[in-house]
Amino acid sequence: MNDPSPGQVFAFALTGSLLPALGWLWFFYTRDRYDREPKRLIAKLFLIGALPVGILAGLINVAVVGLFGVVVTAVLVAPIGEETLKYLGARRGAGRHPAFDEPVDGMVYGASVGLGFAAAESVDYLTVAYAGGELWGEPVGCAGLACFAVVAVLRGLGSALLHALCSAIAGYFLARRILEAAPAGAAVGGVSLAALFHGLWNGTGLLLGFVTLGAAAVVFTRLLRRALARSPHHGRQLLPHAPETWFPAVPPPPPPGPLR
Repeated sequence: MNDPSPGQVFAFALTGSLLPALGWLWFFYTRDRYDREPKRLIAKLFLIGALPVGILAGLINVAVVGLFGVVVTAVLVAPIGEETLKYLGARRGAGRHPAFDEPVDGMVYGASVGLGFAAAESVDYLTVAYAGGELWGEPVGCAGLACFAVVAVLRGLGSALLHALCSAIAGYFLARRILEAAPAGAAVGGVSLAALFHGLWNGTGLLLGFVTLGAAAVVFTRLLRRALARSPHHGRQLLPHAPETWFPAVPPPPPPGPLR
């Protein structure tokens, strides 16, 4: 059996990155119980996280790793930079959208940007995992299909979820800033909390990393409950027989007038 071409490897990496990210995106999207967000806006935020945020964060990380080293970059510089950029991406992409009208929206928007970023980042990780090589100047230590599969599972279950949780936590404070005119310190605090979880994830081993992931999930859950309780749509449960579509529904034609 011939080895896959670089294009095939990239296609495998893209698929392995998108599938878990889209699965988590559906999960976070459906946490809004009362007034779901426009799917076009969610797709836009996902792309913002994948392209401008992902590219800019990658360039910054590559530039600073030579100055501070891998450990400091991974534990301190990258978490602060990435969480700040994801917050700004969510604010830029949805801050003035008319659908942004309840606290949980900020959490959904943040998670959408975070998952777009995680998907783009995972493409790089999975490509290197299959082909072998270095990431951030350090050898991966494995190559081939088995390495690809292990990294895909760890990225899909761990890193993608971590990025979504951190960005959703920061998104809660984005909502406070946008909807409640909270001081800028609230946004700084939210991004700092997200960066703290992110840095702990990067700086600990596999077991402690998933403990950090659990702690981030607890904080997310508490903020989510608080956001839903403060929703102006509270009590307006979504109806299962009213499916959402990508395009607005076309109103039915008016009934015919009386026969003459």
